[in-house]
Amino acid sequence: MLAKYRVILTLPGASSFVLAGLIARFPISMYGLGAVLLVQSRTGSYFKAGVVSAAFAIAAAVGGPITSRFADRLGQNRLIPLLLSMHVSTLLVTIFLIIQNANLYLIVLVAIISGATVPTVGPFIRARWKKAAKNSSQQNTAFAMESVVDEIIFIFGPPLVTLLCVVVYDALGLLLAAVLVAIGGLWLSSQKSTQPEIHVVGQDRGKAAIRYPGIISIFLVYVLLGAVFGAAEVIAVAFSREKGSPELAGALIAAWSIGSLAAGITMGAIHFKNKLSNRFLITTFFFALSLIPLPFIYTLPALFVTLLISGLAISPVLISGYTLIGQLVPQNRLTEGFAWANTGAGLGIALASAISGWVIDNSGAQVAFWVVTAAGLLTFVITLGTYKDLKRADSRSAIPA
Repeated sequence: MLAKYRVILTLPGASSFVLAGLIARFPISMYGLGAVLLVQSRTGSYFKAGVVSAAFAIAAAVGGPITSRFADRLGQNRLIPLLLSMHVSTLLVTIFLIIQNANLYLIVLVAIISGATVPTVGPFIRARWKKAAKNSSQQNTAFAMESVVDEIIFIFGPPLVTLLCVVVYDALGLLLAAVLVAIGGLWLSSQKSTQPEIHVVGQDRGKAAIRYPGIISIFLVYVLLGAVFGAAEVIAVAFSREKGSPELAGALIAAWSIGSLAAGITMGAIHFKNKLSNRFLITTFFFALSLIPLPFIYTLPALFVTLLISGLAISPVLISGYTLIGQLVPQNRLTEGFAWANTGAGLGIALASAISGWVIDNSGAQVAFWVVTAAGLLTFVITLGTYKDLKRADSRSAIPA
């Protein structure tokens, strides 16, 4: 099963940019939960915690396609250091303001700046894989491995942040995130040979990636996927606290990732013969189905098992979605195209974090699980409703600019 992974990791420069990318994007599993734990610890409000987390996530979602488009034009080696200098400095200021119990509006403002300048490492790495892969089979394996990397991050990130913030110091999770993104980002930017070709401004003024048929469909699905992830993260913290075991919040979130990791590894080793659009439709159906039991779970062990099973449906959706994007946008919009998926997820995380925080404050964690279930069901509804556009990827490689 692992032979395909060994092959792609021997491609020139692949192992280096994969490891750098792992370090640089490890903080994506730390930002939201770290902010929730820090703000809630200092203010006692899940709603305020959700607002700060949402402000950061929305800014990252909006800024992602913009900075990714600049990456296609300027090169990752020039853009990443600029983003890091702004992102890390404002993240540290945000932490300081929260600790000092500063005005919420000021905290949100600085968090927005920090979120808007987060390097979109996932799209950067997937664009490098699109260049490095020699055929569609290698590309599928590469995207599957990136999904596996994401799951590894979310297996170890949340428990680590929970341990650091709850047991050691409530700001330590975000402080570690700042260190990791700086180290990994600078290492990645130094690897010039594997970055995608630079497209000079004026050379190809094609339309924005979001305007290509099918991309808006995937974007909407990723908004709902993000809503599921964002709501579940906040609810896991609240649910574990209500049950008297706040230290288990990270383990609950990691359960999802363990299931998704197993599915991602398996999916990358399979040579698919069915159409991409069909694959995406089927995976969103099972993802939605797996979330239906959540509002009816009342114990921590039952929730852990349910999330573990539900996680099996996550990687297949994400891998199929990124593969579709690689077929629907031209090469000179590739990083931007991948970034729109991240933007959708970021918007969904932000909105659902705030909404679920409000529901928790007013009705408790159990009721808030309906936010997760509803968002999951809508992923399939949107996919089914926009299936015609997605079928465009079945009969072509990436379209010309």
